[in-house]
Amino acid sequence: MIQSAYGIGRSVIERCFPPPAVSHPSRKGGKIVRLWTRSQVEQGLSHPQVVAALERSEKKSAQQLAEQLQIREYLLTFDIEKLRLRAMEMSRRFVLHIGPTNSGKTYQSIQALEHAESGVYLGPLRLLALEMYDTLNRDGTPCNLLTGEESLREESVRHTASTIELANYSAHYAVAVIDEAQMITDPFRGDRWFRAIYCLDADEIHICLAPEARSLIIGILESFNAPYTAVEHERLAPLSYAGVFRNITDAQPGDALIVFSRRAVLAVSAELEQNNIHASVIYGALPPVSRREEVRRFAHGETSVVVATDAIGMGISLPIRRIIFCETSKFDGRDRRGLLSGEIKQIAGRAGRFGIYPEGFVLTMAEEWRILDGITCEEKQKKKLTIPFPEETLASPWPLDKLMLEWNRLPKSDIFVRADMSDPFFLYTHLKPYAKSADRKLLFRLITCPVDVKDEGLVFYWLSCCRCILANKPLPEPPSGTGTLEECETRYRELDIRHQLLRQIGIEEDRMDEKLELCRAINKFLKENKDEYLRRCRQCGRKLPATHPYGVCDRCFRESSDLASVYRSRGHSRR
Repeated sequence: MIQSAYGIGRSVIERCFPPPAVSHPSRKGGKIVRLWTRSQVEQGLSHPQVVAALERSEKKSAQQLAEQLQIREYLLTFDIEKLRLRAMEMSRRFVLHIGPTNSGKTYQSIQALEHAESGVYLGPLRLLALEMYDTLNRDGTPCNLLTGEESLREESVRHTASTIELANYSAHYAVAVIDEAQMITDPFRGDRWFRAIYCLDADEIHICLAPEARSLIIGILESFNAPYTAVEHERLAPLSYAGVFRNITDAQPGDALIVFSRRAVLAVSAELEQNNIHASVIYGALPPVSRREEVRRFAHGETSVVVATDAIGMGISLPIRRIIFCETSKFDGRDRRGLLSGEIKQIAGRAGRFGIYPEGFVLTMAEEWRILDGITCEEKQKKKLTIPFPEETLASPWPLDKLMLEWNRLPKSDIFVRADMSDPFFLYTHLKPYAKSADRKLLFRLITCPVDVKDEGLVFYWLSCCRCILANKPLPEPPSGTGTLEECETRYRELDIRHQLLRQIGIEEDRMDEKLELCRAINKFLKENKDEYLRRCRQCGRKLPATHPYGVCDRCFRESSDLASVYRSRGHSRR
């Protein structure tokens, strides 16, 4: 009670009862601090202003608790049942293509799409949508392209290749393809696959998925009595574990070296090129057009190896003979953790391109047991799907931030996880002061635009654009320059944010020429000398191996350890 009163009425107590200065025996040297005596605290509790502050706080707390409970009860009414009943009313049949990487499941589903009167491909990556767009047009099936950054459409064309975030639920298709459906368990994006399976309007829907999602997807279809056929696909080329890889410079043509950050990709490629081994690079921040050019260079033999993050694991077709794990842990946005078996299988499966190599091989530079277990163990069946945040709640009287906050606080379920609204909530806290009278549906579209919330510069530019949209003013130009690789990549992402925000208010701005120019500049930087990306000891400047786990070399570490030992032996603290 005393602590509660002090916390609530601190300013009142401090003003009415300033604590005396006393010597604190637990402090070194009897340091003087200011403390209340017990009698002073008791007096403070009975002070009229403190009593009034306590009463207001208790009343406010009760009101807040009641509101929280009301919001949670309201949100709990938006469950799977409503979508399930709607799905039962639709006349659809499903074909499940179940198999590991490099088993031809996507190829067969695309064959069905090509022979349909109308259709749509929905994939997790822009690059995959772009690949299917090229494939369908090359094979004589006119196709539109719809991604977060590109919109290539003709009214007469009845096929579309799209990222799953831009799925059109008001259109009807003869055939639809939903790729990489095991991602329905992802807490950040899985709700997109959930919505597509439940709500997409098509006569026939082909779902491509990894074996570990078989039971989950079949359970979903059976829950709304949908007819389905399951087609099992076997890997087209065998995959073997080939042991430990000793040195990056031992890379051979057809190798893919896997690391898990942009910095590591550039450091490894720089070390390779110092040894006259030309490398393509693939990482998440690379624009799709630049990434496609890097893929082309590798496929056509202009480079002999590729250095990539796990972006390589999601359907990109590359002539890879060996996958080499230079790292076996990754930062997942929250923590540094070891690779999961499903991630290892997805990446390792890229080795042994059917029709080019009769067999694929997997090697590792660390934690041999983890990689070996990852490619040989039987993956556990996924049990939980991800349900989307109910946009119907935008019509409720409660503030948007409270709805998102309580959504994330709802009790866990044994059947599903709820889409993580942490990023939209973070963006809304920045936008809220400028959005007092704004349309809530518009606000929701703005805060759910994909923005890397860890990049302060991108968040600031996003906020600047949103403020202009709400004030009905022209959007600011991207602030980044084009003098370095990093600046070009950042400017491209800023243009991407601008494009997606404008699309939310019905404006299609054509800046593709500028984007293509940026992509050409990026690819030029990637072809040039990468010595600046070589890793060096932060103490002596000596070159470090690209996969060295620390920022100092072993020699400097030993010397600093020896020096620290000398200081400790003489009674000095480390400070």
